[in-house]
Amino acid sequence: MTSGAILSCENLSASYDGRDIFCSVTFSLGAGLYALRGANGIGKSTLLRLLAGAQTPDAGRVLIDGVDLKKSSEKARGRLAYVPDECPVYPFMTGGEFLRFVASTKRVKLDDSANEFIAAFGLREHLDARFDEMSLGTKKKVMLCACWIGVPKALLLDEPSNGLDLASREYLIQRLQQAAREKTILFSAHDADFVLEIGAVTIEMTSLVGPTHLARNWGH
Repeated sequence: MTSGAILSCENLSASYDGRDIFCSVTFSLGAGLYALRGANGIGKSTLLRLLAGAQTPDAGRVLIDGVDLKKSSEKARGRLAYVPDECPVYPFMTGGEFLRFVASTKRVKLDDSANEFIAAFGLREHLDARFDEMSLGTKKKVMLCACWIGVPKALLLDEPSNGLDLASREYLIQRLQQAAREKTILFSAHDADFVLEIGAVTIEMTSLVGPTHLARNWGH
């Protein structure tokens, strides 16, 4: 693991129904913006789930700001935030209840960062709505607000621009660029314009014979 890295994994492997999705993924990332790219089905979402602790790997380990995700799960989870592409929230839960739940699990209160997102996304009037009553874009906005609760050092975002209107998309880009000065932000995106506008380093995920290969493109 590279010294000073915020997000690291070593020999990370995953399979489904006996089929290898990827194997022996190893990398270390410091503060900055990183876009995970690759063909559909290659395992980008799976990799993000493993890094977030939402799925158990077949092998390997993950460190969040130097904390082993498996050995010290609660401590490591307190240092990361994860936004999946599909909303995993109970349909009967309201937006406000979900944000308060996330804050309680992190043992913090809703702070200015989350409230600024709520205001910028125009979510205040939607916080009493149930998730099964929300549009795709509103659900995504609530999930993105939640990832700013607490003081995460690593943000893991699966297709963060999906469903966002132009103003919300531009606000998200601005905030992620600011946060990347001190946080590691790794996201997957089919939206090439979003990757270009945000100025992320691209990490191409390609399946080779043997270990899965991740190649960085520092020229964006």
